[in-house]
Amino acid sequence: MRYANLGATDLRVSRLCLGTVFRQVADDGVYLATIEAALERGCTFFDTANMYQGGHSEEILGRAMRGRRERFVVTTKVGRPEADDANARGLGRANILRCCERSLRRLATDYIDLYLCHFPDPSMPIEETVSAMAELVRQGKVRHVGCSNFESWRLCEALHVAGQRSQASFACNQVAYSLLDRRVEDEVLPYCALRGVGVTAYATTAIGLLSGRFRRGEPPPEGTSWHRGPYNFRAAMTPHVGGVIDTVVQVAGRLGRTPTQVAMAWCLSRPAVTSVIVGCDTPERVHENLAAADWELPEEEMRRLDEVSDGQRLTVRQDCPEGWRR
Repeated sequence: MRYANLGATDLRVSRLCLGTVFRQVADDGVYLATIEAALERGCTFFDTANMYQGGHSEEILGRAMRGRRERFVVTTKVGRPEADDANARGLGRANILRCCERSLRRLATDYIDLYLCHFPDPSMPIEETVSAMAELVRQGKVRHVGCSNFESWRLCEALHVAGQRSQASFACNQVAYSLLDRRVEDEVLPYCALRGVGVTAYATTAIGLLSGRFRRGEPPPEGTSWHRGPYNFRAAMTPHVGGVIDTVVQVAGRLGRTPTQVAMAWCLSRPAVTSVIVGCDTPERVHENLAAADWELPEEEMRRLDEVSDGQRLTVRQDCPEGWRR
């Protein structure tokens, strides 16, 4: 496993981060074994949110950390509705402070390493959001703050407000990024690199499309969200997308790697990206996916991937609730 500082901070993280949404299974024992497998592979960085599994993902991570908190760098998020409180939403001061306390209880810890605004909240003045996040840092409940899914202009506003008020500044922006969706390269990644803001990338296999299991002209595998819905497989699987997938599979075959490892290694190669979030639900998947951090793509294969995916901007439509056949 390789490690890097998150942006301009002194927070040292593994270059692969285990996401703990845990969508595929419902056994806490498997969840805990998955976290343990990640630790054994050198993963120190773990991502969750207050609304994942209605807060249960935070509780699982809290159980895993018991007695060894220092081995974990934990990211959690605020802003989306919580399962037991529909009013616990948005990025106003009261909600941020209240939800942080709830996350601390579920995580069974007295501090959060990285606390993120989950999505922008256009209804709330950025000054209020930034001040509330900075207040948590002053209180010692949060080490660093950041955002997720913020455009470059919105992140610029947040950094400007924090600078004017000498408050804790956003240290991270978590964004969707893959060979099938490179739109953040236009502005977000360059701006983050310029300002020393770390980038953590999610959806690096585009909900599995780059795993090698999905090919143009073939039905999506049964049991996947592209088969059962709500994702629109036909709309996503354009000739261009199919060509990118074919190239990833070919590169993986030549290098003796899996397509997933190739897709993640490509993201890790981008200068602005600190860490890639991997969504593993079992220990077996952990061992496969975390191997993406152990190597680098050869320059020739990198050039092939860059060329075939140039300009790719996949928009995932969720308009097939009854599955791909409808």
